[in-house]
Amino acid sequence: MINILDEKEISFKELEQKIFQYVCELGCEITKMILERYDDELSGKRDKEKYRDKGKRKTSIKTVYGPVEYKRRVYKTKTDDGEKAYIFLLDEAIKMDKIGLISTNLAEKLAMTVTESPYRVTADIISSTCGQRISTGGVWNVIQRLGEKISKEEEHSVKQMNADCTEDKKEIPVLFEEMDGVWLNMQDEKHKKMKKQEMKVFTMYEGWNEEKER
Repeated sequence: MINILDEKEISFKELEQKIFQYVCELGCEITKMILERYDDELSGKRDKEKYRDKGKRKTSIKTVYGPVEYKRRVYKTKTDDGEKAYIFLLDEAIKMDKIGLISTNLAEKLAMTVTESPYRVTADIISSTCGQRISTGGVWNVIQRLGEKISKEEEHSVKQMNADCTEDKKEIPVLFEEMDGVWLNMQDEKHKKMKKQEMKVFTMYEGWNEEKER
């Protein structure tokens, strides 16, 4: 950081870029430190008979401020059926949810950007604002995996809803229904523009909590 001030000739644009890079790198270091310390804490508090420490494993995740590399312990345990299993207590504790090696925050940022811009432009925007480089193909792959994840979640929700329908039925005085839609710019596998498509959203609910509305 001090080296930046030692430079005799530097424009504000360059200064801003250097400080942004520094902040992103600092964010990655802080995240690494917090994750590894929390992993140590979980290791000390765990049930040592149930979870056998099998050593640390190196991993990484790409965040909105850059890639974070860290180590966390893998544990040998048994499932309820008595089957052998290996888990990461850290991942469970922090509810780690990612698309490949991409954090959900970064994946969502990619998805929001790509609805308004071509994949190439999205890659340039993310590369210049998230402390790391990503290719056009990389953006495409993340969006496809994100779409698959959402599709599976929707299928699970439908199955849960169908299962609930078999249980006791109840009479609802008023059922609220809301519908909306948004037109999205579409691209094919070769990143060529396609005809816009409308994404429709539909929800139903019985009412709302008056206390939360205040």
